[in-house]
Amino acid sequence: MSARKKHQFTEVVKEVPSATILEHCRTVVEKRNFVSTGVMTYAEGDMLEVEISDYARFDLGESVKLTVYTPVGIYVIPSTIVGKDYGSLMMINPPENQRKFAEKRAHPRVEVSSTGVVAAVVASGGTGQKKLLHKPISFQVKNISLSGIGFTMPEALNLDRNSQVELELNLGTIIPCVAEIIRSESSEDEVYYGARYIQVSEDKLNSLRAYILREQISAHSVRKRTENRKRMFK
Repeated sequence: MSARKKHQFTEVVKEVPSATILEHCRTVVEKRNFVSTGVMTYAEGDMLEVEISDYARFDLGESVKLTVYTPVGIYVIPSTIVGKDYGSLMMINPPENQRKFAEKRAHPRVEVSSTGVVAAVVASGGTGQKKLLHKPISFQVKNISLSGIGFTMPEALNLDRNSQVELELNLGTIIPCVAEIIRSESSEDEVYYGARYIQVSEDKLNSLRAYILREQISAHSVRKRTENRKRMFK
């Protein structure tokens, strides 16, 4: 009897592309009774930007449909216009679209200048001992994302890695949260702490997302104007 030849089947795993695949691609922007075409120039986190000559025909808060023609396929993205600049529209990158791509960082961080206070400290090491501070200690928020925060303060609280802190962030509205310290760096006049959130209420998370999107749009606009000025004076 002849031996039967065994066939081996290998599962093909499709690699998830980066969101940058959308950039520099022809993009159709469609609203009710009007369609125009531009080029996607930015795609990161909650924000998309399309350079488009008909930008003045679109209004803030308007719902649109984007059709992006990329080298790996066509992406249709329902969105809302949240910012306008000369020659460009800035729109929300909805979560369902973000899940289609692999980000270098799950939640991109934005450099900001804001404030907050440490209200209480929970010791590391599994003791769970909570220390309410007699007077909340102020800090400066340096960067922020939907998953964590970087802040500095002039005095050290002797926060070890895995220590938990109760924070109140002043981001236009007060956002209380609990965060876990994951790293610290000391300099001559201040201490920098990097922390990840472990507790934020759902309504405050929405406020945090809105704040980060506003800061992302503002930072991107400033960066564009700076780059344009540099090109003009070359």
